[in-house]
Formats: sequence, structure tokens, C-alpha cells
Amino acid sequence: MKTILALANTSMFIRNIIRTDIRDAFACADVRMIMLAPKEKLAYYRSEFSDPLLQFEELPRLKKMRRESLFQFLENSSIHTHTTTMLQKTKFRRFKSSGYMIMRLPRFIFARACWHLGQFAWWRNLIRAIYACVPNHAFDEVIETYKPDLIFCPSMFYTEDYVLLKAAKRYCIKNLGMILSWDNFYSKTFLRVFPDHLIVHTDMIRDLAAKYGDYPLSRVSVTGVPQYDRHFRRQGVVSREDFIRSLGGDPSKKLIVYAFSGKAGLHIDFDVLDILANAVKDGKIKEEVNVLMRPYPKFDMKEERADEFRRKYKFLARTSVAHVGPKGEYDWEFDEPSINFLENTLAHADLVISMYSTFFIEAAILDKPLIGIAFDGYKEDLDYENSARRFFDWNHLQDVKELNGIRLVSSRDEMIRAVNEYLGRPDSDHEGRKKIIVQQCQFTDGKSARRVADVLLSCLDSRN
Repeated sequence: MKTILALANTSMFIRNIIRTDIRDAFACADVRMIMLAPKEKLAYYRSEFSDPLLQFEELPRLKKMRRESLFQFLENSSIHTHTTTMLQKTKFRRFKSSGYMIMRLPRFIFARACWHLGQFAWWRNLIRAIYACVPNHAFDEVIETYKPDLIFCPSMFYTEDYVLLKAAKRYCIKNLGMILSWDNFYSKTFLRVFPDHLIVHTDMIRDLAAKYGDYPLSRVSVTGVPQYDRHFRRQGVVSREDFIRSLGGDPSKKLIVYAFSGKAGLHIDFDVLDILANAVKDGKIKEEVNVLMRPYPKFDMKEERADEFRRKYKFLARTSVAHVGPKGEYDWEFDEPSINFLENTLAHADLVISMYSTFFIEAAILDKPLIGIAFDGYKEDLDYENSARRFFDWNHLQDVKELNGIRLVSSRDEMIRAVNEYLGRPDSDHEGRKKIIVQQCQFTDGKSARRVADVLLSCLDSRN
């Protein structure tokens, strides 16, 4: 039996890899996976996954190593994209903290210098060369204990990915990396360490690996997005009536889903929800609707908060993920009920509203009308760096903006008008949504997880 040592340092890995068809492929091939997970979640994972071919062990602690934080800063700052420029300026002019800008100035100047240098391959290669010489033996004991045949790093921008890759090279073990998401090469990595082989979701990301990561195209495999297989197969979808009634809604009414995007837009989200609630109350939304609030997993809504919104707005609301281990920003987990809730939310939505979420891609797969928020709620004095206006200037959202599958709204009135138009004509912008699927998913057969498994097994069997 051959052994793959993999990082399970994020909840996304469990959803994107372990809760897909990849597990079945490994069982047939008689391959075991040793997964390194945070100590706080070990008991949960061991209980949740009883498969003898899946073994969870404790992940070494790396987050407080200053030298690793320095190289992560250098890498992030040196990605020569418009997104990086915007993120640096937003961090400098952070919302409600302008009084501290002078203290952030030296860091901002240094980050901008790195960004300018980042356009040159020699600078990126210099960072890689210096980082390769920095010792870190955090994974040595694990490797010596399990003697893996292949090391798999599934995110390629966390500290753990690069420390483990360096260890793999030091022990001469075959290794494989995978890009986690659509925005990674625009703002999170230029591949500080090259894996022997790289998995990406689409041809677009493959090209970005060469452009921003200097990675040879001959060592890239394009597989599609494994966590979207369920969307294409409509897996786990129950009847509309059962789903909406389970939330306390009325199945005879249209369902509007408001998907939170993350911390960067949180100060605007609640204003927009209030505007939407008032529009429903005042009869500005022409049809009878349920509004379902979907929290961003990392900033999930507590049940008390959900109750508050139910009472205040008469909205539907519930937590979007399970919570495992000690409370904190990483305690969330996409368990099977959470994934089924996501599937049914997408399947039964009549309209999806968000600011900058992957919900734009996922809802496009189900051909749901999409509204992108590009105004600041009740806040009329926000500078550009803290405004919702900036999000679709990020590179990865510019890519989809050009496809005309998302209706961007720059005012309250535009949002209300777009809601009414889409509820009346849900087929509007259908062709644009199809283009989003082609660009951001590429494969639509629901077999992307199998392709990822094939690449892993191929690398495992390769002699090189």
C-alpha cells in the first residue's frame, strides 16, 4: 500500500477533497492518506471519517514563526497585479482606523516597493532562492514516521504548504501542489516553492501559473473544480416546498438569497440588507418574496443573531456551517448537512445577491440571476479603498465582469429595479452566466474530483 501525506489544515480541504469522489478512487487503488489537521479538530475528523484508509494526525504549529511570516509578506506584496495594489491601499486606509495611518506608512511603502519589484522574474526567483535556504524542520518527524510516497499540498499559499514542500524536496519525496481558488495567483501566491507537479481548475488559472508564478506549463494538470461536482449533478437536492418550509418560509413566494462575501464588505452588507428589507416592506419589490440570508462561513452567524434578523426583517436565516472544536475564526466546518444546505440554497434560489463571493460562480452553474452590489448602502462618504465600488476592479472579478452574466448595481434604486427585472425575467443574462461557467469551471460533467484523483495516482505511480 502506498501512502500520500496531505495537509488538511483548512476546512476547505475537507470539503473540496475528502467529501468528494476522490475518496472512492483511492479506495479502489489501495492508497492510504495521512492527513495533517489542527489539533482542535482531530477528534472530530477521526469520528467523522471512519475509513481505515484515511488517517488524521496532528499538524505541526507554524503560525508564530516570524521568518515564515516575513516571507509570506514578501510573496504577497510582490504579486504584481491590480488586486495587490488595491489590497495594499485598503489595508493602509483601513475603514474606521485612519488615525493609525502614519503608523502603517513604513509597512505600506515597503509593500509598494515589493510590488514594483514583483514585475521582474529575477526578484521572484531571488525570494524563492533565499527562502529555500531558510531551515525549517517542523515536518521532519512526521515524514520519518510515515515515509510517504507522495506529499500533497492542496492550497499553495499557506505557510504549511511551503514548509512541507521544502521538506519533501529535502527528503527527495515526490510532491504535488494544487491551487485552491480562482483569485490565488492575483493576490495570494507566486509559488514561493515549486512543487513537482501542479493541479489547477481551469486553463485560465494554468496561464496565470506561468504568468505570475513562472511555473512550466508542461507540469500543470487542469481538472475542473471538484467541490462543484455536486452542483453539476444536482446532488442532495430536495423539493422546493420541503426546503423552504424547513426554513420557516412560504414556498409559494420567490426566494431571494443574499450571500455575504467576507470581512472586506461586512460593514456594507447589513446596510444593503436593511435597504432590501424596507423595499420588501414598502412594496417596491413587485412579487411576494422570501429573503434568505447566507452568512460567509468564516464569519458565520450565531443562532441568536439569526433570530434577531428573523424578528427584525422577517427574513429567513440560519447558520451556514457546523462549528467544531474551540470557538474561533477557524472553528467552522462544511459537514454534510452544511453542504446539503448549500446545494438546496442554490437549487431553489430565484435570485442571488452578493458583493464578491464565489456564489457568483456556484449560482451561475444553477443558472440563477446574479446581482453584484457596487454601492455602499447608507454610507455616502466612503473612500474608494473601502467602498463596494472597488470589488469588481479586482482582477479575478474583472475577468467575470466582462462576461455580462452579473448585473452590477451602483445605487439602491438600481438594486430594486434589477431585483424586479430578474424576478420577472429570470432568463435575462443567461448567455453571460454560461460564459462564467466556461471560464471559471471549464468542465461540466461532474467528474472533476475523479480527474484530481487520477493526477494524484499518476504522480504516485510515476518514477520521476
